[in-house]
Amino acid sequence: MLLRLIAENITSFKEAVEFNTFPSSKSHSHENHKVVCGHATALRMSAIYGANGAGKSNLLQALNLLQTLVKAETLRKIDFYDGLAFRFASQNREKPSGLAIEFYYGKNIFYYHIEFSPEEILMEELLLSKKTKDIKLFLRKGEDFSINSEYVGKGITKQFQDALKRLVRPDMLLLSFIGKYYSSEAPLVVDAYQWFVKNLQLVLPNSKHAFVPHLIDTDSNFAELVNAILPELKTGIDKLLVKKELISEEEVKSGELMQLVKLAKEHPGEPQSMMSRYSDDVNVIYEDGNVYLKTLLAVHKNLEGADVEMSLRDESDGTRRLIDYMPLLYVIIQKNRVYVVDEIERSIHPIVIKEVVRKLSESETAKGQLIFTTHESGLLDQNIFRPDEIWFAQKDAEQATQLYPLSDFDIHKTANIENGYLNGRYGGIPFLSNLRDLHW
Repeated sequence: MLLRLIAENITSFKEAVEFNTFPSSKSHSHENHKVVCGHATALRMSAIYGANGAGKSNLLQALNLLQTLVKAETLRKIDFYDGLAFRFASQNREKPSGLAIEFYYGKNIFYYHIEFSPEEILMEELLLSKKTKDIKLFLRKGEDFSINSEYVGKGITKQFQDALKRLVRPDMLLLSFIGKYYSSEAPLVVDAYQWFVKNLQLVLPNSKHAFVPHLIDTDSNFAELVNAILPELKTGIDKLLVKKELISEEEVKSGELMQLVKLAKEHPGEPQSMMSRYSDDVNVIYEDGNVYLKTLLAVHKNLEGADVEMSLRDESDGTRRLIDYMPLLYVIIQKNRVYVVDEIERSIHPIVIKEVVRKLSESETAKGQLIFTTHESGLLDQNIFRPDEIWFAQKDAEQATQLYPLSDFDIHKTANIENGYLNGRYGGIPFLSNLRDLHW
């Protein structure tokens, strides 16, 4: 579970700004949304609203950057374009950027914090968050760092730390280096590293889930969920099925398919996806000693009630987007994973996305966490969200993004919060000039 995220001097965040999933003492609805995380409690759903350019997507981009840094291990692999610092205050240009995150994984709450420039890590720390006093697992300042061997692992000797100081360059993350290469010596650090690598999933506007054909073919529970939900959403699709064909390597002489066959044989059991626009329709996989092509098809009913199989290329962008969301819904229901989605409603009808989110809200068994940005005011419904699960992004007079939850306001449990939002009561909406003055 993600508990909190803090961004400072990065894109539109001038000073340290915090987003968190802690329940407010003023909100008492949807008790099934509360999840015990050690000594803390987190909420399993959050929606972030804001006008275009208010910075809500920047929050997700900051989280994406942090995850990318951890996975990449070094700043050298990151393209920072025109820099990181907040641009509307000259004094911020020389300051480092900062990212901090608190999350629950396994049986521990971790707090990870870095301060950095595009060239080097200036400060890095990892702590175990406890009810009364936090425990520092490691602290790094510049080229100097100390590791708490009592908690991190008995393999962290003085000689080991001295060796690390020679191996870890200024542009490298200590968390990634230990987590990737020294799993036996530092199991707690590895747990924190693995949360970024395996437990946190970001879905950006152009993200595609490339392995739906393989999932439907191999996971009957997933296929059952998909084929139960899609007809309810009135997409016209009766069910999805997978056409599985044996590939004759003699007939594949060149092109992308040949490269995929080669990759599939190099990685048995791992599906490979084409890089074309419709890559999510087709998987190539090497299993049972053969190479297979798995193609996803949508089944509709004709006027006589007979099945009509259609390529997903013939489906609308919204329908394809819904299909991309099916693994997300399945994993959130089944596993303790964190999904963070930017523009969740993109290309999807308001009634449909509301029904999807409602199903997750009402679930008593869902194990994962869903956080998303949106403009869809129809989701502002107290039958779906608690007031402390709804956040707003708004820029102040300095063009810096501020974040605040709806629970900061005095909200009656019967209030129509959608109307209040559209009328500007809570902020987070665009302020338009009088278009009549422009003769519109």
